Amino acid sequence: MTWLLPSALAIAGIASVVLIVAHFIARDRPVAEPLPTARFVPDRRIQARTTSIALSDLLLLALRVAAVAALGLGIAGPIAAGARGRIARVVLLDRSRSVLSLAEVRDSVRAAGAADALVAFDSAARMLTARSIDSIEKSAAVGSLSAALAAAHGVAGSLSSHADSIEIALVSAVSAEEIDAATVSIRGLWPGRIRVMRVRADTSSSVSSGLELPRDPNDPVVAGLSLLPRELGGEVRVVRARLSAADSAWGREAGHVLVHWPAADSATDWPARAILDAIGGVSSASGAIVARLPRLWSVSGRAIARWADGEPAAAERPFGAGCIRDVAVVVDPASDVTLHAPFRDFSRALLSPCGSARAFSPLDSATLSQIAGGGPLAAARILRGGADDVSRFTPWLLAVGALLLLIELAVRRSSRMAA
Repeated sequence: MTWLLPSALAIAGIASVVLIVAHFIARDRPVAEPLPTARFVPDRRIQARTTSIALSDLLLLALRVAAVAALGLGIAGPIAAGARGRIARVVLLDRSRSVLSLAEVRDSVRAAGAADALVAFDSAARMLTARSIDSIEKSAAVGSLSAALAAAHGVAGSLSSHADSIEIALVSAVSAEEIDAATVSIRGLWPGRIRVMRVRADTSSSVSSGLELPRDPNDPVVAGLSLLPRELGGEVRVVRARLSAADSAWGREAGHVLVHWPAADSATDWPARAILDAIGGVSSASGAIVARLPRLWSVSGRAIARWADGEPAAAERPFGAGCIRDVAVVVDPASDVTLHAPFRDFSRALLSPCGSARAFSPLDSATLSQIAGGGPLAAARILRGGADDVSRFTPWLLAVGALLLLIELAVRRSSRMAA
């Protein structure tokens, strides 16, 4: 048993002793005796008193002491040790493209011990149940340790009232691509060490390989993309018409990149730009095209190519286990810009695996040590915060104390009436 305000116990004890002492010390008037010379005694109230030990009204004493004890215990805030004296474990499961085998991840999760909370993450994090761990699939998205650590911090807050310490077990490949600018800052918010259980990283350059293009040799974009090698690091399908149900079903599969690069207005429902104009260039992470290009649509999502003024020209959005890339770059059919090397360089980023290019390199030892940290596990009281500590016994003890005081009042009145 622990106490939120232990000093209240000492105050209640002192108050009980004072009550007992005061109860047994009573003041009585002296016995009146007739005096023959009473006529010479001044006519005023007699103030003399004697002290004696009173062994009466023991029920009243018991009620008063019990009331003080109940109120003191209630203010002290007892908390059962059985609800606090344990370690809660949050397991973070990496299902991103960085891990080689989810079977190895599952084995490591089971080896971590019983999990009070299980969180799976790739670019985002979501809660899992113990039963769903066998059905989870590998994602083609980039892993985000920032998203995983932020989710763990939120889950730990809900577990802190049932544990003394919180442990985070991170089952991940911990690749360099899973770290972003916010990771170190978010890690710094966790007040304890993290158990890092590394699994093998997927260092292959592709989930599978292949570039699927429309069968239209007169299409300038198709002609330019056909000059690229077919081994591009994943399954890529370029669609120049409106997306069909078959295209959508294909794009949902793990590792598939569906590039929607419409050739005309009729091939898409994208919103038109407020002002239709032309601009002198467009760039991606792999290259740039310098040419006069019309701008017809606005695209939304994670920008993977931008116009010369910074506005997104192509964007990626998650789609099932794969992704869709919307490319709003319109090429003049009469132009030969797609047949030159700058177009091929620009296009490589558009055809790369979902989530950008792979970064296989493992974390350096300094960063890995910073993620793991040292010292003890995170104390639950730190995560709860003092304002969140509540004793479930306090309301009942205060109610008992108030009830005892009411009973004491009734008994005292009855004693006076009987006297």
